[in-house]
Amino acid sequence: MLRFTLLAIGLAIALSACKTPYKAPLPLNGPIAYSCSDGTQLMADFVGDEARIAIVGGVSVVLPNAGTPEAPNYTNGRYTLRGRGAAANWLSPGHSFTACRGS
Repeated sequence: MLRFTLLAIGLAIALSACKTPYKAPLPLNGPIAYSCSDGTQLMADFVGDEARIAIVGGVSVVLPNAGTPEAPNYTNGRYTLRGRGAAANWLSPGHSFTACRGS
């Protein structure tokens, strides 16, 4: 019984040392790959006050920021990217907003 208790304590200590590896936050500048819930894939490069968007298998557009630095809303009237970093919402002609995750 003592052997089992010592083994359990040792295992608990070993497992507590195994933490999830540090994952750096996504940059607020530079390219971010987005995967959206509707299957759309985007590459967004944030330069100055605009987002340069490349839609995988589609067009590339430059969207000026019509929002604020705290609540960016990049749009040209046809395409819109709301947000920046790990989460954003994408709108393209003929579709509704879709949630996107950055990586």
